[in-house]
Amino acid sequence: MIGRDDQRKRLEEDLTRSYSGEPKVMPIVGMGGIELADMLQKSLKGKRNLIVLDDIWKTEAWDAVRLCFRSDNKGSGILLTTRNTEVARNAGTKNLSLQMDLMGPDESWSLFKSVAFSSEELPSDLETIGKQIAEKCHGLPLTIVMVAGLLKSKRTREDWESVAKDVTSFVTNDPDERCSRVLGLSYNHLTSGLKTCLLHFGIFSEDSEIPTKKLMRSWMAEGFLKLENDLEGEAEKCLQELVDRCLVLVCKKSLDGTKIRSCKVHDLIYDLCVREIQRENIFIMNDIVLHYSYSAISPCTSLQLPNNH
Repeated sequence: MIGRDDQRKRLEEDLTRSYSGEPKVMPIVGMGGIELADMLQKSLKGKRNLIVLDDIWKTEAWDAVRLCFRSDNKGSGILLTTRNTEVARNAGTKNLSLQMDLMGPDESWSLFKSVAFSSEELPSDLETIGKQIAEKCHGLPLTIVMVAGLLKSKRTREDWESVAKDVTSFVTNDPDERCSRVLGLSYNHLTSGLKTCLLHFGIFSEDSEIPTKKLMRSWMAEGFLKLENDLEGEAEKCLQELVDRCLVLVCKKSLDGTKIRSCKVHDLIYDLCVREIQRENIFIMNDIVLHYSYSAISPCTSLQLPNNH
């Protein structure tokens, strides 16, 4: 949460309303520490609760957030997830921490197959090379899902062998670096139109749930879609393809399950979008070069024609 008034008001309402039986998810990035701590302590006082702090990257973040929770709420607990062992140690969970193991070969293949083929029958000529690709992902679930999503629309042995070679070149001892390289591979296999649509997620707040209508209208306004087609239909098609490639996560669907109501991207994909925006500094629309201005302080865009066009 970036601290905007409407988001602050929503957070206050979530904290002060009576419990509805549904778990509450509240992004709190950027909220004032003392103010938020006071709000949380008042909301949780005298209640049993389970607080889940997902993906804490730095010890400083944990040190700031821990002040929000009282230690006298018996029967309550805090579940913290992190990729940083220093954060886990600093949280004082010496005898309560669980180191997640990497997936074994069978688990890796099962996950890979479920993403790449879903309910389709697995062609025998792709099974052997598919298992090799899954093994080269070194048990990292995100890497497996990303590579499988990339191959979901490819059904020739040549395509799979090409991807297998690329994945082999990404071998590194750093899991995050390996994931980032695989994300880059998935990004590079997108069409230029899909690349532009994916990069657009980088202008929203990190880890924010984006209403689909807002996202699609933004795509339309920026001219990212084929102008001769039905824009809404084209936008839905682009979004679904990004979802199918496991680059975009579906948050909410319509009651009948046919429409995506809101979505988001994984934080590593968000980082990829921001890096590419900063590196390229341009968008291409119908052969017209558009400059893109990115501000790390305010997540907004400014598209303008260069002076020489």
